[in-house]
Amino acid sequence: MCARKIEPDEVLAEIANYTLREDAVGAETRRVAHIAFMDFLGCAFAALDEQDCLRLIRPLAPQMKVPGGARVPGTAYELDPASAAFGFSSLGRWLDYNDSWFGKGGGGHPSDMFGAILAMGDYLSRNSDGRRGVTMGDLLDAGTKAYEILGLHLHVNDFGGFDFTGPLKAACAAVTTRMLGGGFDEIVAAVSQGWVDGQPLRVVRSPRTGPRKNWASADAASRAVWLAIKTMEGETGYPDVLTTPVTGLYDAERNGASFEFERGFDTFVMDTIQFKVYPAQFRTQTALEAAIALHPSIADRIADIDRIEIETHARTIHTVDKTGELHGPADRDHCLQYIVAIGLIFGELQYRHYGDDIAADPRVDALRDRMLVRESLDYTRGYEDKSIKTDANA
Repeated sequence: MCARKIEPDEVLAEIANYTLREDAVGAETRRVAHIAFMDFLGCAFAALDEQDCLRLIRPLAPQMKVPGGARVPGTAYELDPASAAFGFSSLGRWLDYNDSWFGKGGGGHPSDMFGAILAMGDYLSRNSDGRRGVTMGDLLDAGTKAYEILGLHLHVNDFGGFDFTGPLKAACAAVTTRMLGGGFDEIVAAVSQGWVDGQPLRVVRSPRTGPRKNWASADAASRAVWLAIKTMEGETGYPDVLTTPVTGLYDAERNGASFEFERGFDTFVMDTIQFKVYPAQFRTQTALEAAIALHPSIADRIADIDRIEIETHARTIHTVDKTGELHGPADRDHCLQYIVAIGLIFGELQYRHYGDDIAADPRVDALRDRMLVRESLDYTRGYEDKSIKTDANA
């Protein structure tokens, strides 16, 4: 007797149907997706100067080469698609310069998934045997759908102490499974496997931010590619992974709360994605702009500053209001006070300003000690109002 087919959870079915839609992405959205992809490439190539990043993305077997595999642009690496996805996604994320998306419980960086999508596309195109390979249009459409799936999960759902890389893995698994030729059942299976993995902890970002935040998304994207390939090789999924009592995700990780969505899957996230001006946590961007604007008038009077008052919204205070010792570049690029100090002292911010040599400048901590950070209720309302979506600082 055949086993009874389990109907997939509603959310998984909606993701699969959306991923399969041929008409989901219009010309204007694809134009924005092209900008997002080029932005990701720029971030990745800039990170090629960072030795800590290059050390991290080295293959576990240093001489490993996979003929016909996926390449890591900017390097000589030719790896399996999952390893290439980890390498290129890590490069794109390393400088904290890539695009951002925010939601109820924090936010994420959707372009982290482009490394996996490009690795999969490269692998498929190199092994197409004369058939049509993956076009740039295919890549941009896959990216748009991945942005949407991740972004809508984050929009109104609070993941608490779990990291945003959980839904990122689900989104990436959906689109890379489709790139491999998967249909409805395969997409459901791959996405479900992503949720079965369990979710990483957000401790890598808060309260002390560590270097793993630079590669946590790459790890999830790489795992998504691995799951997609295994699914297409016949690995079955768990279509009721969300709703199964006790051991399913809703009960085991969310105290029984289901995912909520304010809108259906379309192109909302890509259409409204936020790009950074500086390599720093997004909620510090406008504070840094103000500091840089003030630099010419106070650069020779740093020692005379009595106090610096910063008004911001509640989420900024929760995530990047940091006093005391900072532990390395990753902690510094998530510290509002450090970033403002750099802007006031140097009139610019580049990734090199997070290094130990700059951090040792006594002016930096002297200014940090004179900063008062307080909430502006107007700014908090602007941040929480999804029709406005401001990240204001003064």
